[in-house]
Amino acid sequence: MNRKRGHGKLRRALDFLEVLITYIGIIFLILMILIVTMTVITRYTINFTFRWSDEVALLLMIWFGFIGIALGVKSSIHLSLEFFMGLFPDRLEKWVYQFENIMVGFFGYSMFYYGIQLYSRTKKTILPATMWSRGLLYIIIPVSGAFVLIFSIEKFIKNLKKKEINIELSAEKGREV
Repeated sequence: MNRKRGHGKLRRALDFLEVLITYIGIIFLILMILIVTMTVITRYTINFTFRWSDEVALLLMIWFGFIGIALGVKSSIHLSLEFFMGLFPDRLEKWVYQFENIMVGFFGYSMFYYGIQLYSRTKKTILPATMWSRGLLYIIIPVSGAFVLIFSIEKFIKNLKKKEINIELSAEKGREV
């Protein structure tokens, strides 16, 4: 019983994380649209642009893209192995999806590991217009990688539990006959 309660807390935490990331992505998108719109309007009406607008819009675009990667894994809208599923018998379908989850998890781990290295190598350099650390552009890579890894592990475990449920259901049907 305690495992179910703990599992419910974990699922709620992951669902909350998904909602939080979604709202952060929405905020980044809105800010990016406002900054680019403001830049275009001021450039063509009063022949003036803010020095920081291009850098901040670029930062928001990069962050928005990497947040989208994590949300794509959580929602299963990323590039998938669907093309190859027709080549395998139905009984292997679950294992192909598990292999996919492992590969996506490995990709997330690689983003996390190498993203930390990239961030640590660029954090001391400065962006010219905003005077912010260049590491701000790259810190989202390990953050997104961690989310990708967490969400792919969740999908892997969920897929394993589906298998257990299917085995239990088929065993119950066998007893009824």
